[in-house]
Amino acid sequence: MDDKKREIYSRQILMKDIGEQGQQKLADASVLVVGCGGLGAPVLYYLTAMGIGHLGLCDCDVVSLSNLNRQVLFTMEDIGKPKASTAQKRLLALNPDLITTIYDQRMDEEFVKEIIPSYDIVVDCLDNFATRFILNDACVATRKPFVHAGIEEYYGQLLTVTPGTGPCLRCLFPGGIQEKEPKKPFGVIGPTPGVMGAMQALEAVKCLLGLAVSNDGIVTYDGLNMHLEKVTIKANPKCICRR
Repeated sequence: MDDKKREIYSRQILMKDIGEQGQQKLADASVLVVGCGGLGAPVLYYLTAMGIGHLGLCDCDVVSLSNLNRQVLFTMEDIGKPKASTAQKRLLALNPDLITTIYDQRMDEEFVKEIIPSYDIVVDCLDNFATRFILNDACVATRKPFVHAGIEEYYGQLLTVTPGTGPCLRCLFPGGIQEKEPKKPFGVIGPTPGVMGAMQALEAVKCLLGLAVSNDGIVTYDGLNMHLEKVTIKANPKCICRR
């Protein structure tokens, strides 16, 4: 680590749980972020700022006007541009040493199983449970930890899945989803994904550093009443995460 990097990450290096050795772990780490929107934007920003060495950016969408109240990596000039490659430019401006891989395509079972083994941890920044279950199952099958979050209006939820040692999304939602349920836009205020995305980035870094993560239940956030609560949930013994 050269003097410039010691200065950039000096406040982290001062932390007893990180130091230069921990900072080097982050530099050697790779994180796949699935979704570069409301949750993905703060996740990507903070992981980049904290010195993660390699980020995979997976998103096939383009920037729209309705994104700008919460997707903090984008501006008016980015309307109509691909989210993943546009986010990449912002992140490289912050950290030119960052290695990035762009996946500008829709995620399906075959695709996700192909790319997940290349990463140390996955962060779920998706906006629907159909795709989240695909990601959940692939991460469980490959024994890769992943950090889930979901948001709506003032509210959010968080769970770090560490396969074999705690519950996964199928433990939380054993009934699955209704395949024919129409997808409808939902309301969300800008700071909500900011709060949850920051929490996801912190969980990912803690996992990479070997620190304790919230993998024994779901953390719920109520921004309207400024309330944070954790509900402990045991893994379902019949769930795929226990096989």
